[in-house]
Amino acid sequence: MTEGVELRFWASVHSVETGEETHLATFYLLNTSLNRNNWRVTDKALEDALPTLLGKPLGCIPGYRVNHVHQPLQVGKWIRVDKPDGYALATAEISDPVAWERLSSGEWGPVSVVIRAFKVTCSRCGADITGAPDEHVASMEGHEVIESFVFDRVDFVSEPAYPQAGILTIGHLAQAASEGVLYASRSNVDGAQGPQGADPKPEEKRENKKMEEKIAELQSQLEQLRTEKQHTATVVAGLQENIEQLQSENQELKEDLQRRKAERHQELLNAATEARLRAGLVRDREAEAQRLKELDDGTLILLAEDADQVAEKLAKAPPTGPKAKYTGNDKSTFEAAVDDMREQLFGYRKEAGR
Repeated sequence: MTEGVELRFWASVHSVETGEETHLATFYLLNTSLNRNNWRVTDKALEDALPTLLGKPLGCIPGYRVNHVHQPLQVGKWIRVDKPDGYALATAEISDPVAWERLSSGEWGPVSVVIRAFKVTCSRCGADITGAPDEHVASMEGHEVIESFVFDRVDFVSEPAYPQAGILTIGHLAQAASEGVLYASRSNVDGAQGPQGADPKPEEKRENKKMEEKIAELQSQLEQLRTEKQHTATVVAGLQENIEQLQSENQELKEDLQRRKAERHQELLNAATEARLRAGLVRDREAEAQRLKELDDGTLILLAEDADQVAEKLAKAPPTGPKAKYTGNDKSTFEAAVDDMREQLFGYRKEAGR
């Protein structure tokens, strides 16, 4: 059966029978009263549909878990139906020992029953609304009346029993009105809906919408944070690259400055040494350069200037007298001139023998 309107609702175990070879359980399925989801089945529709449940499987999720699944594990089948007075009872033979143990111990009990409706009318005007609810149903002035349906399947679930449960639309199975609508019921702690998804509790729908909007907003904020994080990581990587480049350039500048300072110091050292040689203040170039190299640049400049002044005055000084015969105690003309200049510049003369 591929056509029709499918409805699903929770039912409860009615009684448990034991025998040596058979394990039977009877369930309360539904009645003909108006449920809180604003629809009901007619007495004739219920009576006509009951035989369609016979032979249908009773299942659970593989691994002995409850609630619906696409390919359930079959743990029994429906063998007997009854309609005492406006409500339906059905008995299933439990063939799986694990399922029987859980059912008889009270761990399992509620089942979810799915029906497929072929004709739905409006209680107010009698119009055929199989394809979609009319304005009477939408405004709650009327309710949906299921006039023709068949049972589709039954699975163990975790929800409470049918009389306290409602009907919940779980989806449309057809594109045309003749193909039917899918119905399902849940406990009264859940929101109730009609076959086309009309929610009789708009406040719940509004709350759900607010929750969805909040989730969407949070997801948007999360995505924005991820984007900002990626952008920040890119900026940080670029800054790190610039820092490394600047550090490399700074190191090159430091090395170039040290090289220039060393070259400048060597030039001043050479100039001071040469000036002192010209002034006759030293005789050993290498020894003097070694002695002066630890001095700073300013001192080297002063020594060079003083030595140049001494050399210049020596060059301009007149002869001190006739050349005399050299003796061990006599000073040469050059040495005498140096002593004269030393006395003029520094206020002392070089003593004999020193």
